[in-house]
Amino acid sequence: MSEERFLELATKYLSKEASNEERASLYNYLEKDEYYNLFTHLKNEWDKTGTIQNETEFNIENGFEKLTRKIQLEEPSFSFDFKENQPKKNLFFNPTLLKYAASIAFLLVLVTGTLFITGVFKQKTVVISWNEKQTVMGEKYLATLSDGSTITLNADSKLKYPVRFTNGTRDIYLEGEAFFDVHHDSTKPFIVHSGNLSTTVLGTKFNVSAFPNEKNIAVSLVEGSVKVSKEEASVEENIVMLRPDQQLVYNKVKEIGTVEQFELQEATGWKDNKLVFRKEPFASVLVKLERTYGVKFELQDKSFGNQKITANFQNESLWTVSEALKKLTGLQYKTIKENNVTKKIVFYKK
Repeated sequence: MSEERFLELATKYLSKEASNEERASLYNYLEKDEYYNLFTHLKNEWDKTGTIQNETEFNIENGFEKLTRKIQLEEPSFSFDFKENQPKKNLFFNPTLLKYAASIAFLLVLVTGTLFITGVFKQKTVVISWNEKQTVMGEKYLATLSDGSTITLNADSKLKYPVRFTNGTRDIYLEGEAFFDVHHDSTKPFIVHSGNLSTTVLGTKFNVSAFPNEKNIAVSLVEGSVKVSKEEASVEENIVMLRPDQQLVYNKVKEIGTVEQFELQEATGWKDNKLVFRKEPFASVLVKLERTYGVKFELQDKSFGNQKITANFQNESLWTVSEALKKLTGLQYKTIKENNVTKKIVFYKK
């Protein structure tokens, strides 16, 4: 990894031009403390100053040369691999390229001659250590953060958060599902990054469900208010403010979100070992039961997958749940064990 590649990715991200692959590359950089510190500083300055104005003419080669000269004042070995033989006409008339080039120049102003850049890469006075937790099927985990906030992590989920919050924002990375009870701090927004969505709050209670293998991301607000936005969003239409009892359901494929009311226990009951299903497809019910009990559920006849299920389970045994589903669907089931431990439950048509 290199500093110039990091600056390129950070600039594209802040100017809302980064692709999904580029955002993923940027996140890899942010796992290192020095890059995380630098990005936090750049983002704070960028947010204070605002986005750049449209540029009618910008010479990108001069922009790179200016950047190189500034950085070399502190780091003589630094250089950009700029191809001088690139077609010049594209540098002046491609609107996307102009916007990106102008963003680079703007970033130079923010870091005041890049003195901070080289300083961050050399100084180690502020070290950010990360906690990472990955739960398996049938497991939940309660994390208490340094600010007093708590996160209940559902099964089959991943969570990454700093040991201590030392910067202007409280950034959390989630893959899967978690319930957040956030300590109020008006000076440090709490930001949950999940897929290509970010949920920003100051202090509130909400649930985020963002499993990689599911088509929807759901953000359900219990108390307070949250702002949910696409990470690459650059226009106001892509930002949603939720009020209590509102839920955003975002389709990752269609990139469309809808806001609707939700039932509290149906969205958040899992953290208290309570599963509530309201006319939910049988196939979806089995996926949630797998996470809860850590046992594989199989449906032999896929035509029953869309059958709607309405049921409540709280601290019920696996046998009780299986018997209830048998009565609701009219299907039979069998258990498959290994070393006298149940590993799979198979539902089939008699």
